[in-house]
Amino acid sequence: MICPHCLKTIEDGASFCPYCNAYVGPGDGPEHTEFVFCEGCGARLSPHDRTCPKCGRPAPGILSEDAAASDLAAGRTAGFPRLTQEQIDTEVPHAPASAAAVLSDAADPNETCVLPAFDKDFGIPKVDIPTPVSLHDDAQKPKRKVHPDEDAYHKHKRHIPKPLIIIAVLAVVCGGAYWFVTADPMGVMPGFYDQFGQAAQTTFPTRQKGEATEDDTKQDDSAEVVQEDTVLTDDQLYTKLDSLYQTIVSYNNDQIGEVIDSFNNGYLRTPLSTRQELSQSAYALRDQIKKTQDELNNLKYQDDTVYADDIAHLKQLAEWMYERVDVICQSWDISLAIPDGESMSSHQSEILAPIAQGGNSALNQYDANVGSWKPQQRS
Repeated sequence: MICPHCLKTIEDGASFCPYCNAYVGPGDGPEHTEFVFCEGCGARLSPHDRTCPKCGRPAPGILSEDAAASDLAAGRTAGFPRLTQEQIDTEVPHAPASAAAVLSDAADPNETCVLPAFDKDFGIPKVDIPTPVSLHDDAQKPKRKVHPDEDAYHKHKRHIPKPLIIIAVLAVVCGGAYWFVTADPMGVMPGFYDQFGQAAQTTFPTRQKGEATEDDTKQDDSAEVVQEDTVLTDDQLYTKLDSLYQTIVSYNNDQIGEVIDSFNNGYLRTPLSTRQELSQSAYALRDQIKKTQDELNNLKYQDDTVYADDIAHLKQLAEWMYERVDVICQSWDISLAIPDGESMSSHQSEILAPIAQGGNSALNQYDANVGSWKPQQRS
């Protein structure tokens, strides 16, 4: 058969389940005319319960004539002697102890400041104790919000957010760098500025401007343009145009050949100082052509002058001459940017790229028109 309580298979005809000790016998078993209560915790028991389901104490009357042998054999009542009915009836329950009595007996008032409260049952008088000043102060102070993960038994540590720490570190580093540059405690900044200027001058020589004194600047400004505010007559204009034409032609006959030879012989030279020396002629010629162009642009002449076409022709000749020299200067820039120790032959195509892109268009047009565009005096 199957036990209706624990659903385990037991022998047929058994009165009690050997697994859960529940009564499984027929309905005509021992009858109880009154309720049964546990002698330990006072819980109400079923007439068929062998032990208290709450505290585990054997039920009263377990050593009956019907089940005494089986209970003793199982060892279930060895530690619980049976109580007689007289002992059960004469036992007086103890009165429940109040919280004030428990605290008064267990705690030391001098150490814990726990005072007995007013209790009528124990005759403890009610005493009015003034609240300490420290408690008033604590009650008035706003309470700090406690994080759920905070340990209440250790001192709270105020944590600084990481973004604030990073910002503070960056501010200190930037401030220290600014102070080091401005104050220069080690005296290294002047040498650094000199090295930086020399490196820039070596790498980009065409971008450097010559240093001139105030007197030289005044003299150059006065000699750059003749009589800027004076309008030239046709005779004066012809004389000026003829002089500028001869200057442009001299660039092609005398100087540009030297510039080309210096470039061909020096743009692959390994010493950087040699390349710098050979490149000066190209940069100087380009500056002279630029100065001639400025003189042509600053000419003051009459609106109805007969030399208007001659002025345009000279400007175009100067422009073609400038283009021819400028591509050579651009190639020099690349050659001078290569430091000593590197192979110059590996950079040859890179150095010659500006000249290859410029082509021979400016040279061909200059040679085709320089003879026919010479200014002729007109009456």
